[in-house]
Amino acid sequence: MKNKDNKSILLLASAFLLLNIIIFYTTEINKNQRIKTALDSHIEKIKTHYEILLYHQETTAQAAYETTMNTPSVTQIMKKAFNADERKRDILREELRKKLLDKYKVMRTKGVVQYHFIFKDNVSFLRMHKPSKYGDDITNYRADIAMVNKTLKPIRGFEQGRTAHAFRHVYPLINEKGEHLGAFEISFTSDTLQNYLNAISKIHTHFLVNKHIFDTKAWSRDDLVVQYTQSAEDENYMITLTKEHIDKNICIASNKEKLKSIKDDIKRNMARGDKFALFTNYNDRVQVIAFYPIKNIKENKTVAWVVSYEYDQFLEDTIKGNNIIRFFSFILLSILFYFIYKVINQKEILDKEVEEKTSSLENANKELTKNKDELKELNTNLEQRIKKEVQNSKTIQEKLFKSEKLASMGEMIANIAHQWRQPLSVISTGVTGLKIKKEYGNLEDGEFYRICDQINDNAQYLSRTIDDFKNFIKGDRKEELFNLEENIKSFLHLVEATVTKEEISISSNVDSDLRLKGLPNELIQCFINIFNNSKDAMKETNTQNRHIFIKGYKKDACVCIEFKDNAGGINEEIIKKIFEPYFTTKHKSQGTGLGMHMTYTLITQGMQGNIEVSNETFNFDGKEYKGAKFLITLPLKN
Repeated sequence: MKNKDNKSILLLASAFLLLNIIIFYTTEINKNQRIKTALDSHIEKIKTHYEILLYHQETTAQAAYETTMNTPSVTQIMKKAFNADERKRDILREELRKKLLDKYKVMRTKGVVQYHFIFKDNVSFLRMHKPSKYGDDITNYRADIAMVNKTLKPIRGFEQGRTAHAFRHVYPLINEKGEHLGAFEISFTSDTLQNYLNAISKIHTHFLVNKHIFDTKAWSRDDLVVQYTQSAEDENYMITLTKEHIDKNICIASNKEKLKSIKDDIKRNMARGDKFALFTNYNDRVQVIAFYPIKNIKENKTVAWVVSYEYDQFLEDTIKGNNIIRFFSFILLSILFYFIYKVINQKEILDKEVEEKTSSLENANKELTKNKDELKELNTNLEQRIKKEVQNSKTIQEKLFKSEKLASMGEMIANIAHQWRQPLSVISTGVTGLKIKKEYGNLEDGEFYRICDQINDNAQYLSRTIDDFKNFIKGDRKEELFNLEENIKSFLHLVEATVTKEEISISSNVDSDLRLKGLPNELIQCFINIFNNSKDAMKETNTQNRHIFIKGYKKDACVCIEFKDNAGGINEEIIKKIFEPYFTTKHKSQGTGLGMHMTYTLITQGMQGNIEVSNETFNFDGKEYKGAKFLITLPLKN
């Protein structure tokens, strides 16, 4: 009996340990997915703001270029000055400076620092930001200007000079006769980027420059356009000082302590030269640090970084919530296995009593009756406890289902961020264009109304995206009548970004008058699970010309919904198992095995329907394909 007790205890301990391991890895996978989604969103955020600013600068530079080229005296003075002696050049230089001074003042309000004119032999003629400096040959340290004078084509991008780096726009200077006179540049310093992100976008930002792109002695020069100091992020990079960084002890020195735990990760990722984001937990606050690379014109090499610092409550809640789930799961499992142990122990005691009392049956009939009553009572208690433990197991399964849905929501948030990028860019472009055209007085009514309509259309598109996502996540479990075609349109809108990214063609043919009574959000979750299953199969099999076909129709008193793909089908040995809980063909870090089981449960129990899967070979556009077909059958409501 003692050996049997030890065996039961060992089995219970093993099961307890296994379930805790499963919960740990499930929550860890979910946590890592949510962390990745959050970090990716910060990278996309700083990238979007950076690209908007670059577009604004490019538009400003182009407008300044057109204004310059539409001023005939500019090319006339440049032509005369090239062949003039030094005294005559001084007179012409001052004449050009006065003519352009008002334009330069307007440009300064747009963030322009350098408005620089250079002869075709790469000798500087006029620097509007520093008129006293001229006559130097800039060939050796301004490859971009030398290239424009050589190719007569404009160049844009980030480039270092002798005493400063900047976002430069260099244009060839050609008069109306087609004569090449030289080049001129319109440049924005990096502090305009920091000021924009800090003041306008409310993102605390550092601009880091590789200290090796300048002569080491240059960092301490008094004539630098922008001042620098050693950055906290990496010893090989200097930070551009702006009014946001007046107190170095707060903004820079404190960051050294804050970034200690991720210092090696920062150095390793910066060496790769690609965008990345990390987070650190400092003073009980989670802060995300996103790095976006800036490459130079000449070598397309990363020589600077835009670094954003933002506190992230979502990540903070994710980490804390993950620990809370693990703690309470451990407590619940401990209580559950304690009761199971007590039940097994009581049953073993009962068996022993039954064995002893059976041996004395003939001499103790009264005692036997008493023992039977006791046995009946114990069995009743045992049944109640088993029912309670089954209910607890269902509760745990519902939590795992919610975790699976949260993972889908995380992916959808990333999709929505991707969907919003183009409409936001269009809106920003339209507003900026209206502003610039208004400032230069060439805004026409037709152009004004066209851009306003364009902005309104994109705003409406953003609103529809939010409505679909809000309806999906609100989690109502009340049955209601709904139209199947509209339900599938909402599903397609939610996965639109993934469909575009994965280059999947979706053909939908759904009767418009099909009405169902049930849980519309649950049905959308099922569609998403089936879609993700097909998408992952296409990626795994490297399917070309990816297709998904959706069909909805009435058959007898039911509504039939078909999902069919061309990913090659499901292995016949496992096709009957795909609706089983925790069954998955993916690596444990990519799937929990609950997606298709949750779909099966929602269809059969939540919608009183049925779902089945099979492989099918079919022809489309003259080609033969093979894929999986999911058939959902639901009761029709008039």
